[in-house]
Amino acid sequence: MNLVQLYGTGCRTMTPPRGSGAAFNWMRRSCGFGWVRVTRVGRPAHPQPHTTHHHPTAHRLLCTKTTIGFRQQMDHTIPPKEFKWTPGNLINENFKLGDHGHVCVVLNRQIQVPAHVVKLLWRNAAVRCAVDGGSNHWRDFVVGQAMSKSKSNGAGTAGTPLEPLDVITGDFDSITEDTVDFFKTTPKVHTPDQDATDFTKAIAVLQPVMAQRKIRDVVVFHDTSGRLDQVMANLNTLYKSQKDNCNVFLLSGDSVTWLLRPGKHTIQVPTDLVTSQRWCSLMPVGSAAHNVTTTGLKWNLYHAQMEFGGMVSTSNTYATEFVQVETDANLIWSMGAYDFEDKVRQTAKT
Repeated sequence: MNLVQLYGTGCRTMTPPRGSGAAFNWMRRSCGFGWVRVTRVGRPAHPQPHTTHHHPTAHRLLCTKTTIGFRQQMDHTIPPKEFKWTPGNLINENFKLGDHGHVCVVLNRQIQVPAHVVKLLWRNAAVRCAVDGGSNHWRDFVVGQAMSKSKSNGAGTAGTPLEPLDVITGDFDSITEDTVDFFKTTPKVHTPDQDATDFTKAIAVLQPVMAQRKIRDVVVFHDTSGRLDQVMANLNTLYKSQKDNCNVFLLSGDSVTWLLRPGKHTIQVPTDLVTSQRWCSLMPVGSAAHNVTTTGLKWNLYHAQMEFGGMVSTSNTYATEFVQVETDANLIWSMGAYDFEDKVRQTAKT
Protein backbone atom coordinates (compact mmCIF):
# COMPACT_ATOMS: atom_id res chain seq x y z
CA MET A 1 0.00 0.00 0.00
CA ASN A 2 1.35 3.41 -0.99
CA LEU A 3 0.70 6.60 0.96
CA VAL A 4 1.07 10.17 -0.21
CA GLN A 5 2.62 12.83 1.98
CA LEU A 6 1.93 16.49 1.16
CA TYR A 7 4.76 19.04 1.17
CA GLY A 8 3.18 22.44 0.54
CA THR A 9 1.67 22.04 -2.94
CA GLY A 10 3.72 18.96 -3.82
CA CYS A 11 3.43 15.33 -2.82
CA ARG A 12 5.45 12.14 -2.85
CA THR A 13 4.72 8.45 -2.59
CA MET A 14 5.82 6.69 0.59
CA THR A 15 5.87 3.08 1.73
CA PRO A 16 4.84 2.52 5.36
CA PRO A 17 7.14 0.36 7.50
CA ARG A 18 6.17 -3.28 7.97
CA GLY A 19 6.54 -5.81 10.76
CA SER A 20 5.71 -5.69 14.45
CA GLY A 21 7.76 -5.27 17.58
CA ALA A 22 8.08 -7.68 20.46
CA ALA A 23 5.42 -7.10 23.09
CA PHE A 24 6.01 -6.98 26.80
CA ASN A 25 4.04 -9.60 28.67
CA TRP A 26 5.45 -9.47 32.14
CA MET A 27 2.43 -8.99 34.31
CA ARG A 28 -0.51 -11.26 35.07
CA ARG A 29 -2.08 -9.35 37.90
CA SER A 30 -2.10 -5.73 38.98
CA CYS A 31 1.26 -4.80 40.52
CA GLY A 32 2.51 -8.37 40.06
CA PHE A 33 6.03 -7.16 39.35
CA GLY A 34 8.97 -9.52 39.54
CA TRP A 35 12.39 -10.25 38.06
CA VAL A 36 11.78 -10.50 34.33
CA ARG A 37 14.14 -10.54 31.40
CA VAL A 38 12.54 -8.80 28.45
CA THR A 39 13.39 -9.55 24.84
CA ARG A 40 14.38 -6.93 22.29
CA VAL A 41 11.83 -4.19 21.84
CA GLY A 42 10.50 -2.95 18.54
CA ARG A 43 12.77 -5.02 16.28
CA PRO A 44 11.15 -4.84 12.84
CA ALA A 45 10.74 -7.92 10.70
CA HIS A 46 12.55 -8.19 7.39
CA PRO A 47 10.84 -5.92 4.86
CA GLN A 48 8.66 -7.63 2.29
CA PRO A 49 9.18 -7.15 -1.42
CA HIS A 50 7.21 -4.18 -2.63
CA THR A 51 6.51 -2.77 -6.02
CA THR A 52 5.81 0.92 -6.43
CA HIS A 53 3.61 1.96 -9.34
CA HIS A 54 4.86 5.03 -11.12
CA HIS A 55 1.94 5.69 -13.42
CA PRO A 56 1.48 9.50 -13.42
CA THR A 57 -2.31 9.26 -13.48
CA ALA A 58 -2.38 7.03 -10.42
CA HIS A 59 -0.23 9.50 -8.51
CA ARG A 60 -2.41 12.40 -9.57
CA LEU A 61 -5.54 10.60 -8.36
CA LEU A 62 -3.95 9.84 -4.99
CA CYS A 63 -2.83 13.43 -4.57
CA THR A 64 -6.31 14.70 -5.43
CA LYS A 65 -8.02 12.39 -2.91
CA THR A 66 -5.51 13.21 -0.19
CA THR A 67 -5.83 16.95 -0.78
CA ILE A 68 -9.63 16.77 -0.66
CA GLY A 69 -9.53 14.78 2.59
CA PHE A 70 -7.05 17.25 4.10
CA ARG A 71 -9.23 20.23 3.18
CA GLN A 72 -12.37 18.53 4.47
CA GLN A 73 -10.75 17.93 7.84
CA MET A 74 -9.46 21.48 8.20
CA ASP A 75 -12.85 22.86 7.02
CA HIS A 76 -14.52 20.62 9.65
CA THR A 77 -16.45 18.60 7.06
CA ILE A 78 -14.69 15.79 8.92
CA PRO A 79 -14.65 16.88 12.59
CA PRO A 80 -11.14 16.91 14.09
CA LYS A 81 -10.40 14.76 17.11
CA GLU A 82 -10.74 16.82 20.28
CA PHE A 83 -8.48 16.78 23.35
CA LYS A 84 -8.89 18.61 26.66
CA TRP A 85 -5.96 19.35 28.97
CA THR A 86 -5.98 20.64 32.56
CA PRO A 87 -2.31 21.08 33.53
CA GLY A 88 -3.43 22.86 36.68
CA ASN A 89 -4.17 19.42 38.16
CA LEU A 90 -0.47 18.67 37.80
CA ILE A 91 1.12 21.90 38.97
CA ASN A 92 -1.22 23.22 41.65
CA GLU A 93 -2.62 21.96 44.94
CA ASN A 94 -4.23 18.82 43.47
CA PHE A 95 -1.00 17.25 42.20
CA LYS A 96 -2.98 14.39 40.73
CA LEU A 97 -4.04 13.45 37.20
CA GLY A 98 -6.97 11.29 36.18
CA ASP A 99 -9.72 9.48 38.07
CA HIS A 100 -7.45 6.47 38.59
CA GLY A 101 -4.29 8.34 39.52
CA HIS A 102 -1.11 8.65 37.50
CA VAL A 103 2.26 6.95 37.10
CA CYS A 104 5.42 8.60 38.46
CA VAL A 105 8.70 7.89 36.64
CA VAL A 106 12.18 8.88 37.85
CA LEU A 107 14.79 9.12 35.07
CA ASN A 108 18.55 8.87 35.43
CA ARG A 109 18.94 12.61 35.95
CA GLN A 110 19.05 14.89 38.95
CA ILE A 111 15.58 15.61 40.29
CA GLN A 112 15.00 19.32 39.67
CA VAL A 113 11.39 19.44 40.82
CA PRO A 114 11.19 20.82 44.38
CA ALA A 115 10.83 18.23 47.12
CA HIS A 116 7.32 19.17 48.26
CA VAL A 117 6.00 18.81 44.69
CA VAL A 118 7.78 15.47 44.22
CA LYS A 119 6.35 14.12 47.48
CA LEU A 120 2.78 15.14 46.64
CA LEU A 121 2.94 13.70 43.13
CA TRP A 122 4.55 10.54 44.52
CA ARG A 123 1.91 10.16 47.23
CA ASN A 124 -0.96 10.53 44.73
CA ALA A 125 0.56 8.17 42.15
CA ALA A 126 -1.03 4.78 41.44
CA VAL A 127 2.26 3.27 40.17
CA ARG A 128 5.83 4.41 40.97
CA CYS A 129 8.77 3.52 38.74
CA ALA A 130 12.49 4.31 38.61
CA VAL A 131 14.43 3.86 35.38
CA ASP A 132 17.88 2.27 35.83
CA GLY A 133 20.17 4.98 37.25
CA GLY A 134 17.08 6.95 38.24
CA SER A 135 16.91 4.57 41.19
CA ASN A 136 20.23 6.04 42.41
CA HIS A 137 18.70 9.52 42.37
CA TRP A 138 15.55 8.28 44.05
CA ARG A 139 17.61 6.62 46.77
CA ASP A 140 19.43 9.92 47.37
CA PHE A 141 16.08 11.71 47.53
CA VAL A 142 14.61 9.21 50.01
CA VAL A 143 17.68 9.35 52.26
CA GLY A 144 17.82 13.15 52.04
CA GLN A 145 14.16 13.49 53.00
CA ALA A 146 14.58 11.11 55.93
CA MET A 147 17.55 13.11 57.23
CA SER A 148 15.73 16.40 56.76
CA LYS A 149 12.68 15.08 58.58
CA SER A 150 14.83 13.79 61.43
CA LYS A 151 16.52 17.18 61.90
CA SER A 152 13.26 19.12 61.81
CA ASN A 153 11.45 16.79 64.23
CA GLY A 154 14.35 16.16 66.58
CA ALA A 155 16.63 13.21 67.00
CA GLY A 156 14.91 9.85 67.09
CA THR A 157 11.64 11.13 65.62
CA ALA A 158 10.61 9.42 62.38
CA GLY A 159 8.60 11.24 59.73
CA THR A 160 6.01 9.78 57.39
CA PRO A 161 7.91 7.51 54.98
CA LEU A 162 7.61 7.88 51.23
CA GLU A 163 5.57 5.26 49.41
CA PRO A 164 7.84 2.47 48.12
CA LEU A 165 8.86 1.98 44.53
CA ASP A 166 6.68 -0.49 42.61
CA VAL A 167 9.27 -1.40 39.98
CA ILE A 168 12.74 -0.57 38.64
CA THR A 169 13.34 -1.04 34.91
CA GLY A 170 16.31 -0.71 32.55
CA ASP A 171 19.37 -2.50 31.23
CA PHE A 172 20.94 -1.92 34.67
CA ASP A 173 24.23 -0.47 33.47
CA SER A 174 23.82 2.58 35.73
CA ILE A 175 22.26 1.33 38.95
CA THR A 176 24.86 0.88 41.71
CA GLU A 177 25.28 -2.16 43.95
CA ASP A 178 24.42 -0.03 46.97
CA THR A 179 21.17 1.01 45.31
CA VAL A 180 20.35 -2.60 44.37
CA ASP A 181 20.81 -3.53 48.01
CA PHE A 182 18.81 -0.48 49.20
CA PHE A 183 15.87 -1.53 46.98
CA LYS A 184 16.42 -5.26 47.36
CA THR A 185 12.72 -5.96 47.88
CA THR A 186 11.64 -3.86 44.87
CA PRO A 187 10.75 -5.91 41.75
CA LYS A 188 13.04 -5.28 38.77
CA VAL A 189 12.36 -5.66 35.06
CA HIS A 190 15.44 -6.11 32.87
CA THR A 191 15.13 -4.49 29.42
CA PRO A 192 18.44 -5.12 27.63
CA ASP A 193 17.49 -3.85 24.15
CA GLN A 194 20.03 -1.22 23.05
CA ASP A 195 17.88 0.03 20.14
CA ALA A 196 15.65 2.00 22.52
CA THR A 197 16.33 4.22 25.52
CA ASP A 198 15.59 2.98 29.02
CA PHE A 199 12.86 5.63 29.23
CA THR A 200 11.14 4.36 26.08
CA LYS A 201 11.37 0.77 27.30
CA ALA A 202 9.99 1.73 30.71
CA ILE A 203 6.88 3.24 29.11
CA ALA A 204 6.41 0.02 27.12
CA VAL A 205 6.69 -1.99 30.34
CA LEU A 206 4.19 0.24 32.14
CA GLN A 207 1.53 0.43 29.42
CA PRO A 208 -0.04 -3.02 30.09
CA VAL A 209 -0.31 -2.10 33.78
CA MET A 210 -1.86 1.23 32.90
CA ALA A 211 -4.38 -0.39 30.56
CA GLN A 212 -5.42 -2.91 33.20
CA ARG A 213 -5.84 -0.27 35.90
CA LYS A 214 -7.29 2.38 33.54
CA ILE A 215 -4.43 4.81 34.19
CA ARG A 216 -3.89 7.29 31.36
CA ASP A 217 -1.21 9.71 32.60
CA VAL A 218 2.54 9.43 33.22
CA VAL A 219 4.44 12.14 35.10
CA VAL A 220 8.18 12.08 34.44
CA PHE A 221 10.73 13.98 36.52
CA HIS A 222 12.73 15.56 33.70
CA ASP A 223 15.99 17.54 33.69
CA THR A 224 15.97 20.37 31.12
CA SER A 225 19.56 21.34 31.97
CA GLY A 226 20.98 18.03 30.75
CA ARG A 227 22.72 17.19 27.49
CA LEU A 228 20.83 18.17 24.35
CA ASP A 229 20.85 14.62 22.98
CA GLN A 230 19.24 13.32 26.18
CA VAL A 231 16.59 16.04 26.11
CA MET A 232 15.81 15.19 22.47
CA ALA A 233 15.69 11.48 23.32
CA ASN A 234 13.06 12.23 25.97
CA LEU A 235 11.02 14.19 23.42
CA ASN A 236 11.35 11.28 21.03
CA THR A 237 9.80 9.03 23.68
CA LEU A 238 6.75 11.32 23.72
CA TYR A 239 6.30 10.56 20.02
CA LYS A 240 6.94 6.83 20.38
CA SER A 241 4.55 6.38 23.31
CA GLN A 242 1.60 8.35 21.94
CA LYS A 243 -1.65 6.43 22.33
CA ASP A 244 -5.24 7.33 23.13
CA ASN A 245 -4.84 5.85 26.61
CA CYS A 246 -1.35 7.18 27.40
CA ASN A 247 -0.36 10.80 28.03
CA VAL A 248 3.24 11.46 29.06
CA PHE A 249 4.15 14.73 30.81
CA LEU A 250 7.75 15.87 31.31
CA LEU A 251 7.96 17.90 34.51
CA SER A 252 11.03 19.97 35.34
CA GLY A 253 11.64 22.54 38.05
CA ASP A 254 9.65 25.24 36.25
CA SER A 255 7.97 23.76 33.16
CA VAL A 256 5.61 21.08 31.86
CA THR A 257 5.94 19.58 28.39
CA TRP A 258 3.77 17.16 26.44
CA LEU A 259 2.76 16.12 22.92
CA LEU A 260 -0.20 17.55 21.01
CA ARG A 261 -1.37 15.08 18.39
CA PRO A 262 -3.27 16.03 15.22
CA GLY A 263 -6.66 17.43 16.19
CA LYS A 264 -8.20 20.23 18.24
CA HIS A 265 -6.78 20.82 21.72
CA THR A 266 -8.25 22.92 24.53
CA ILE A 267 -5.77 23.76 27.29
CA GLN A 268 -7.13 25.27 30.50
CA VAL A 269 -4.32 27.45 31.78
CA PRO A 270 -4.15 28.22 35.53
CA THR A 271 -5.15 31.83 36.11
CA ASP A 272 -1.88 32.53 37.94
CA LEU A 273 0.03 31.77 34.75
CA VAL A 274 -2.24 34.05 32.71
CA THR A 275 -1.97 37.01 35.06
CA SER A 276 1.79 36.60 35.46
CA GLN A 277 2.17 36.18 31.67
CA ARG A 278 4.28 33.03 31.93
CA TRP A 279 5.81 31.69 28.74
CA CYS A 280 4.53 28.92 26.48
CA SER A 281 5.71 27.46 23.18
CA LEU A 282 4.66 25.26 20.24
CA MET A 283 7.42 23.34 18.47
CA PRO A 284 7.09 21.20 15.32
CA VAL A 285 9.75 18.66 16.28
CA GLY A 286 10.57 16.02 13.67
CA SER A 287 8.39 17.15 10.78
CA ALA A 288 6.48 20.16 9.51
CA ALA A 289 2.93 21.04 10.53
CA HIS A 290 1.15 22.44 7.50
CA ASN A 291 -1.93 23.95 9.14
CA VAL A 292 -1.86 25.30 12.72
CA THR A 293 -4.44 27.68 14.15
CA THR A 294 -4.52 28.95 17.74
CA THR A 295 -6.76 31.11 19.91
CA GLY A 296 -6.19 32.41 23.43
CA LEU A 297 -2.51 33.24 22.95
CA LYS A 298 -1.02 36.73 22.87
CA TRP A 299 0.39 35.97 19.43
CA ASN A 300 -1.94 33.59 17.64
CA LEU A 301 -1.37 31.53 14.50
CA TYR A 302 -3.87 31.29 11.64
CA HIS A 303 -3.51 28.38 9.23
CA ALA A 304 0.26 28.68 9.71
CA GLN A 305 2.90 26.25 8.48
CA MET A 306 5.41 25.44 11.21
CA GLU A 307 8.79 23.81 10.74
CA PHE A 308 12.41 24.18 11.77
CA GLY A 309 14.02 26.49 9.25
CA GLY A 310 10.67 28.30 9.05
CA MET A 311 8.17 29.39 11.68
CA VAL A 312 8.18 28.17 15.29
CA SER A 313 6.36 29.68 18.26
CA THR A 314 8.53 30.38 21.31
CA SER A 315 8.31 32.88 24.18
CA ASN A 316 4.58 33.24 23.60
CA THR A 317 2.12 33.89 26.45
CA TYR A 318 -1.61 33.94 27.20
CA ALA A 319 -4.48 36.27 26.39
CA THR A 320 -7.15 34.14 28.11
CA GLU A 321 -7.49 31.19 30.46
CA PHE A 322 -8.46 28.83 27.63
CA VAL A 323 -6.04 28.18 24.77
CA GLN A 324 -7.08 26.26 21.68
CA VAL A 325 -4.62 24.68 19.26
CA GLU A 326 -5.77 22.99 16.07
CA THR A 327 -3.05 21.17 14.17
CA ASP A 328 -2.71 18.68 11.34
CA ALA A 329 0.58 17.25 12.73
CA ASN A 330 2.30 16.50 16.03
CA LEU A 331 3.49 19.49 18.05
CA ILE A 332 5.41 19.76 21.32
CA TRP A 333 3.63 22.05 23.80
CA SER A 334 5.72 23.41 26.66
CA MET A 335 4.67 25.92 29.31
CA GLY A 336 6.28 27.64 32.24
CA ALA A 337 4.81 26.36 35.50
CA TYR A 338 4.56 28.11 38.82
CA ASP A 339 7.80 29.37 40.28
CA PHE A 340 8.16 26.45 42.64
CA GLU A 341 11.00 27.98 44.61
CA ASP A 342 8.97 31.11 45.34
CA LYS A 343 6.05 28.95 46.46
CA VAL A 344 8.34 27.01 48.80
CA ARG A 345 9.56 30.23 50.40
CA GLN A 346 6.00 31.56 50.72
CA THR A 347 4.84 28.31 52.30
CA ALA A 348 7.73 28.39 54.77
CA LYS A 349 6.77 31.91 55.91
CA THR A 350 3.13 31.01 56.59
